[in-house]
Formats: sequence, structure tokens, C-alpha cells
Amino acid sequence: MTETRKQSGSRRKWVVVGLLAVLFLVGGGLYAWLGPTAQAQPPQPLLFSHQKHVKAGIQCVFCHSGVLNGPVAGIPSLGKCMGCHNNIQIKDESFQPEVDKLVQAWKAGQPLRWVKVNDQPDFVYFSHRPHILNGVSCERCHGNVSQMDLVKPVHDINMGFCLDCHRQQAPEKVERLVECKTCHK
Repeated sequence: MTETRKQSGSRRKWVVVGLLAVLFLVGGGLYAWLGPTAQAQPPQPLLFSHQKHVKAGIQCVFCHSGVLNGPVAGIPSLGKCMGCHNNIQIKDESFQPEVDKLVQAWKAGQPLRWVKVNDQPDFVYFSHRPHILNGVSCERCHGNVSQMDLVKPVHDINMGFCLDCHRQQAPEKVERLVECKTCHK
């Protein structure tokens, strides 16, 4: 009877260890799948505040005009930035050093080297145009940029993220939107 108890206790111990291992693996996998997706904002040449520009009444498409007809939204040229900053006085003096950097780059004829915050691999075909034409807001993918001083990724914009949205469209559109050739040319 003692030998049977030892075997039973040993078996129970291994069952508990196995269950804990499964829970740990499943829990870790769920955390990776459901956990936070926000990432740090990459270092940029200027501390650019979207929030301050939106509060000043500037619309997204004024600076990111490529969003209306091209595959990328685009970054405004220094000329576009200087078009405003040559004619306005900033209200928050704490941002003057950043405006000074902008002016110095303009005078030196050196472009600012912005680091992409959201980027897709080369094998993905993406155009903002059909999304904008179908009423998809900038905030749907990029978060509420108007409330961000420094823009950072809010979602992991990957195939799963896109397919989740495509599958929520009108039934007559879903089949076409989930075909591989829609996003992979």
C-alpha cells in the first residue's frame, strides 16, 4: 500500500507540474496575442507635436497630402513647414528650440530624416486612397494622433489587424478584401 501511495503521489505531482506548464505556455501565448501592442516612438530629428498643430487648426491632409491619392501619406517638405513657420509666432516658447532646428535645416538646405513610425514590408501593397474613399478614419489605424505630442504606433499593423477589419466590411466586399492579391501584388 505504501508503494501504491508513492506512485499515486508521484503521478499527481507530475500532473500538477504538467498543468502548470500548460497554463504558463497558454497564458504567455495569450499575453503575446492579446497583450499591449503599443511600441515606443522612434527617435526623430525634431520633437514634433501633432497635438499642438491640430489645436492650431491644421488638418491631417494639409501636411500628409499623399493620403488622398497615393500609397503613402507622406511627410511634408521643409518648404511646407517653413511656409507656416515664416509667418506665425509660436505660443509655447518651450518648442522654440525645435523650430530653430527646423529653420537651421531649411537655411542649410538639409532635409530632416524622419523615421517611419508605421511601415509595411515591401511584399505588402497598401494604398491609403481606397481606405479614405471608404470612410476609414486615420484614427482607426494610427490612434488618436491629435492627442499625441510624439506619435507612436498604437496598433501592430500586420496582416491579422488588416484582415480583422476587412472581414467586418459589407458581405459583398469581404471575399474580394480577404483575397491574397488584394494586399500582395
